[in-house]
Amino acid sequence: MVSQKGIRSLLTRSESETTHLAEEMGRSLKPGDIVALVGEIGSGKTLFIKGLCRGLGVKDPNEVKSPTFVLLHIYEGRFPIHHFDLYRLEEGKELDAIAFDEFIRNPEAVSLIEWADRAPNRIPEKATWVELKIKGPHSRQISIKSHEENLKH
Repeated sequence: MVSQKGIRSLLTRSESETTHLAEEMGRSLKPGDIVALVGEIGSGKTLFIKGLCRGLGVKDPNEVKSPTFVLLHIYEGRFPIHHFDLYRLEEGKELDAIAFDEFIRNPEAVSLIEWADRAPNRIPEKATWVELKIKGPHSRQISIKSHEENLKH
């Protein structure tokens, strides 16, 4: 793990390592937390979310799928999980139509947002940002900037 400017950076060498890292992170999440994920297509955002959901207590991680066509899925774990995918987002009005701001500000749920860079001005400052970069067929560089670090900078 490398740490600089408040960003933890890790290299995973397999899907199972990526999932395990996310699962560990998911275990530490609590109601009100927001995780904003960014990365190119195929970088593993949905795989990372499956690991987060496993750590959050979702019984069947196979039910976790990218909500690309509906923007939002809700899962039950230790507490409600709101899983957004903003890939097809064209206008902020679409987020208004699904009450995005109310969902992500729910103090009793966790919000996980794929393609968060499509609406950066809608992501609260307290969010933890996770960036996934493809380094090889199964290797990913994962950079995590927690909301505590956002408050320091």
